[in-house]
Amino acid sequence: MSVDFYVAVHAANWPTAAAVQQCLVDHTYPVQIKRFPALDGGRVVTDGALAMIDGKEAYLEGELARASAMATDVKMINDRLAASPNPERIKQDDAIMSVRVRSPTEVRAASYVISALIVCFDGMGFEPQGNTSGRGDFAKSLISGAEMLKGY
Repeated sequence: MSVDFYVAVHAANWPTAAAVQQCLVDHTYPVQIKRFPALDGGRVVTDGALAMIDGKEAYLEGELARASAMATDVKMINDRLAASPNPERIKQDDAIMSVRVRSPTEVRAASYVISALIVCFDGMGFEPQGNTSGRGDFAKSLISGAEMLKGY
């Protein structure tokens, strides 16, 4: 079983690995970035991210691209957002990162990384399994869930 997460950040604000790491440190999130994808024009980057949490590596499988290069995903997310109370939508000038995780360690790492993208880089997150989305409150709920998984 896997869990999917998405986060949208204005493409002009897509951060470097160092900037994400600094955000994690500033918020005392217990994650270290080992590899983080860089936005590459109109190409879909499929490297995912690699992080360390609880002394373990966590591979965050996924894709990163401008919204215009991930039209199917963007349409699916925006359709679901339209059916929810969240008035926000992904825009064509956003960068979208999808993350697919399979273990509690990966869920924990992804929760902190996505929260960092939301709180430090004005991102908007979406979790399709629970059909939840948002900004600050969504990030707080991800952190809360990550803390409950500590030790698994």
